[in-house]
Amino acid sequence: MKKIILENIKKFIFNYTRFGAPSYSYNLEPIQLSEIILSIEKTKELSGSICEIGVARGMTTRFICEHLKLLNYKEKFFCIDTFSSFEKEDIDFEIQNRQKSMEELRGFSYNNFERWKKNFENFNFVKPIKADIKKFDFKLISPLKLVILDVDLYKPTIIALNNLKKNMVSGGIVIVDDIKNNHAWDGAYQAFNEFVNSNSYNYRIISTKCGIINF
Repeated sequence: MKKIILENIKKFIFNYTRFGAPSYSYNLEPIQLSEIILSIEKTKELSGSICEIGVARGMTTRFICEHLKLLNYKEKFFCIDTFSSFEKEDIDFEIQNRQKSMEELRGFSYNNFERWKKNFENFNFVKPIKADIKKFDFKLISPLKLVILDVDLYKPTIIALNNLKKNMVSGGIVIVDDIKNNHAWDGAYQAFNEFVNSNSYNYRIISTKCGIINF
């Protein structure tokens, strides 16, 4: 009887409210999520770890975790973020040198390192790291075979890319989000283009805002 009542309640909610409507919860485009899975498969025989830089509340992280769990993944998945929004010096650079406004760059201050860690405690291959990526020593977690870089602003993107190239395995892949001009996060676009134009790595752009570099 209880089950019948619950099913009737669900039926009412689904048919007469928006509460049960499906939603898309990711900031990444579907093709980007697909590319992440394909890249995990392409690099699975390589020796090295996966790293996500700029994790926000962890939606993409959880998506990746579900796939790695199905694979019975044995290597480490490093997740690096400030867990406290953007660094002041990086915001100041955007305002002073890239004509952005403080209003455009607000975001992610809700994050909390301890809460984030707790949310992923059941995935023992996840290794959260609280750090400013500009100052992080990638030697501590190298070699790396797949990196998802999503830090939005120019300085952390260009510095991360230049430091990553010394710690990627041959055949490794870096996926960079926000490779799109004329919007709030186009610091990543500028940094990506400067990096690929000054290095000889193969790269490609997919969909509207994703850059992929092959090392």
